[in-house]
Amino acid sequence: MKKGLKLLILSDLLIIMSFGLISPILAIFIKDGLTGGNAFSAGLSTAVALLVKSLLEIPFGKIEDHHNKKRFLIIGTFLISFVPLGYFFINNVFQLYMVQFFYGIGAAMAFPAFGALFLRYLDRGKAAYEWSIYGTVVGLGTAITAFLGGYVAQKFSFDALFLTTFIVSIIGTFVLFKIPAEHLRPLKKKS
Repeated sequence: MKKGLKLLILSDLLIIMSFGLISPILAIFIKDGLTGGNAFSAGLSTAVALLVKSLLEIPFGKIEDHHNKKRFLIIGTFLISFVPLGYFFINNVFQLYMVQFFYGIGAAMAFPAFGALFLRYLDRGKAAYEWSIYGTVVGLGTAITAFLGGYVAQKFSFDALFLTTFIVSIIGTFVLFKIPAEHLRPLKKKS
């Protein structure tokens, strides 16, 4: 397995695991911890993030085909990583929608770049196997943190959970800086 692929998997593992801490219980935080928070605002906040991501992902993908994918991946991942810090500071649903808006922008930037780089690092003849490693590692990590997230929120606080998520996801973002430069050169076109 190429070093670039290992780094992408490690980065995503840290980021998705950290968000696994808060994903299962975020609706509870919205309902109980935010002014104007209820089941509808929890659903609407997810819709805001997904709508922004969906509207911007194709334009970002087209731009990224002609520019440095690593740069877009890092910028988008940084935006995503700051989302839990946003949750830490907000106190009403309007602020939540703003945080989710930026989450959508970050996801729209990061996802196409991640996919393009991931595909580039796959070994010929081992693509399904290497995708399965990614899916298994990230799935198991997220399962563990989903369990831990509820415990941490109940035992300590949502604030502790948001700060932990922020720190772990920022570490995952910094892993991306380690992707070797030789993996980023344009592929040579076949004649």
